[in-house]
Amino acid sequence: MTTHVHSPASDAVSAEPLWRLGTAYFSRKTILTAAELGVFTSLSAAPGTAAELGERLGLHPRGTADFLDALVALGMLEREGDAYRNTPIAEHYLNADRPSYVGAFLSKADARWDRLVDALRTGDPQNRWGSGPEMFTEQYRTTAAWRNFTAGMDYLNGMIGPALAEAFDWSTVDSVVDIGGARGNLAAAILRRHPHLRVGVQDLPGVEPVFHEHMTQLQLTGKVTFHPGNFFEDPMPSAQALVMSHVLHDWGVDERRLLVGAAHRALPPGGVLLICDPMIDDDRRGPAGALLTSLNMLMVTPHGSEYTVGECRSWLTEAEFTDIGSSSIGAHNTLVVARRPR
Repeated sequence: MTTHVHSPASDAVSAEPLWRLGTAYFSRKTILTAAELGVFTSLSAAPGTAAELGERLGLHPRGTADFLDALVALGMLEREGDAYRNTPIAEHYLNADRPSYVGAFLSKADARWDRLVDALRTGDPQNRWGSGPEMFTEQYRTTAAWRNFTAGMDYLNGMIGPALAEAFDWSTVDSVVDIGGARGNLAAAILRRHPHLRVGVQDLPGVEPVFHEHMTQLQLTGKVTFHPGNFFEDPMPSAQALVMSHVLHDWGVDERRLLVGAAHRALPPGGVLLICDPMIDDDRRGPAGALLTSLNMLMVTPHGSEYTVGECRSWLTEAEFTDIGSSSIGAHNTLVVARRPR
């Protein structure tokens, strides 16, 4: 018979780390609920007290003050006296009247994670939109749908673009194309820091209208070239540097090999390929961010996942790239740079 020995209470393992993880959900849900209710959009039009916002949005007074003050504590609202207003980050990303709004993008991700059990049991994505480029074209058939999706991509690559503009010696090249570059937010960050470059973006034809909208908003009309195309079917544009940021993790290993090989063919001798993703550490022990992102890819793609730097190096070596190096970029991403031999 097995005897279970219970530790005295004084030796019990602290629940504090688990409590912090559990209540992180409360924070996310509070912010997404505020976006869904239109709190940030309403406050963009005019500041308001708890009573005024409750009246505008149809909220019961019992929870309104705690709800709004929680948003203050989370850095999404400011309060002066009894009047609330948006912080800069909430105004930029959570005001539905702005083109940079990501509330819908984040809410879709939140809903997907409610189906993590299904994804783990079946191995199937939880959006069920095909297995190739059609997983994008079927979901985002309209300009409005592309606008919401690419705003979400801007939210992600907005943390990468400025860092990428500093992480590589761009004086060594005269041209760069961002492959799968959405509406050009990352390309714009590189161009602003290095105006000598000829800059382009390749993405699906449906993205082109929102690309031109975004370039107008950034006052870069005519300065970044859009190359419509399906990178599995159409050649990649020729440039001295190609960027694949948050692209390879959308696809399975065979597709990654195809894309790396296509990049090698498109680059001139001496050209460089820059790959950026939340890569997993080689011993797969953390930080947790890349592994959690990999679970997200399980739920949104048929074969996608994050991968290790070692795996990335193997695909590049197989495609006959050389001078392969890697470095951290920002808080959550890894940059791998490789060169086509001269």
